[in-house]
Amino acid sequence: MIPLKWGGSMNEYQEKYVALKKQFEQSKGDSFSVTALYDFKESLEESEAIAAKEVLVNVYDLLNYKKDAYDLLSSIGDLSDVKIKKRLGKMKEYAENWRNNFAIPKPKTEEDIQKEKEMLAELGIPTFKYHPNPLNTGAFEISEEGVVCDCCGKVTHIYYEGPFYAVDDIDYLCPACIASGKASEKFDGSFQDDYSVDDGVKDAEKLDELIHRTPGYCGWQQEYWRAHCGDFCAYLGRVGAMELQALDVMDEVLDDPMWDDEQKEMIEHSVNGGHLQCYLFQCLHCGKHLVWMDFD
Repeated sequence: MIPLKWGGSMNEYQEKYVALKKQFEQSKGDSFSVTALYDFKESLEESEAIAAKEVLVNVYDLLNYKKDAYDLLSSIGDLSDVKIKKRLGKMKEYAENWRNNFAIPKPKTEEDIQKEKEMLAELGIPTFKYHPNPLNTGAFEISEEGVVCDCCGKVTHIYYEGPFYAVDDIDYLCPACIASGKASEKFDGSFQDDYSVDDGVKDAEKLDELIHRTPGYCGWQQEYWRAHCGDFCAYLGRVGAMELQALDVMDEVLDDPMWDDEQKEMIEHSVNGGHLQCYLFQCLHCGKHLVWMDFD
């Protein structure tokens, strides 16, 4: 936090930040405390007061908007102040390497989820049962200029560059060719190793949909797909302990016979983008959350 001047008192922005930070830490970053921080962040962003901007640096940093925190402090900080210069030095590496890629997600409302579905439909992205938001997870990229799909030969502005196991060297695939199974059929390829999946799914059609008609995800090591209630789960994206707490699913994730006590402790201390990476899944039937984890 930007330090107070000697003998000074906290202003209204600092008082609220201290209270919200305490709430965030005591709750271990639950959804209520994260939502409150986001609401505060948005109100600070609307203010032109320098006192608000100083506190906004701390809110950005707490929510892991590392680049935004660094950029804002660089623009408003007194660079002749030794403490400010020292803090900027510490923040620079995170800003360059992490940027804002590992910001704690704002908990979604039902309205947010519905808007996401409508956006995907407007963009022409098919519904993928086992990977419901491939734009959000980074499985799909957007190109303003457009690229040519290696399967259908058409120009697409949304394309897939993730794992695809085939003999041919494939650069780009459009969402439609993945969803229809044409890409897998044409190149005799798959988006997921059929041996790197949980047991318990007896329906061969479900396995076929997962490996031949579902975009995969990029892991540090071998990607693995979780299953529950006799079906494969939906992949939701990369997470660490802070994200699991913000989504209020840490207890669910730890209630999993796949992990022993030591591994559960590792999950509790994991950092999104760190040496140990967790990948979040959700059961399509009972809603339970599960993770897979690996090391870089």
